[in-house]
Amino acid sequence: MPEHAETKSLTHPQGAPRGLLLHYMLRKIAQNPCHGYEILQDIDSKTEGAWRPGAGSIYPILKRLVANGYIKANEGTKGADRKVYSITPKGLESIKEDEKLFLNSGRNWMAMRRLFVELIQPEHLTRFMSEGTKGQFELTQEIMSSKMDVMAPKDREYILKEYVLNLERQLEWASRALKEIKPAPEVKTRK
Repeated sequence: MPEHAETKSLTHPQGAPRGLLLHYMLRKIAQNPCHGYEILQDIDSKTEGAWRPGAGSIYPILKRLVANGYIKANEGTKGADRKVYSITPKGLESIKEDEKLFLNSGRNWMAMRRLFVELIQPEHLTRFMSEGTKGQFELTQEIMSSKMDVMAPKDREYILKEYVLNLERQLEWASRALKEIKPAPEVKTRK
């Protein structure tokens, strides 16, 4: 077995947890009927190319979802050979059940982050932290922007107030930590 081959199998495809593609496809089709290529483009766009499942992954899943009654395939417009997939009542029920799974998965992922930080060498921590905090902020903005219209105003207000409170706590902590850093000694240069 090649070196590290066993670790590469933990997260296929390209870092995404196993089964995520099927659940995402079902959710995407529930939001708006679409064809397989649209799903590929959507994933590529949302992950900035970090995850690119191939047609060999997408179309067998679509076929299985149709066979199991979660979605139905409608022939595209006349002359087009693409099938447009739409959700069925059984598919909608499955999405509701899966949401509980993803809520728990998110909580579990957050709980495990300390283990992931242990795997990062100190010389890479600066990049990890700066990209991570920027990415977390962008993700929060994206989530809130995409869900604001479907949330109750009191829920939006609560989430945003909690977010502000957490940002204030983070700013206080970072400010204190900065004050505790001893300045590096000046290096004198010869003239």
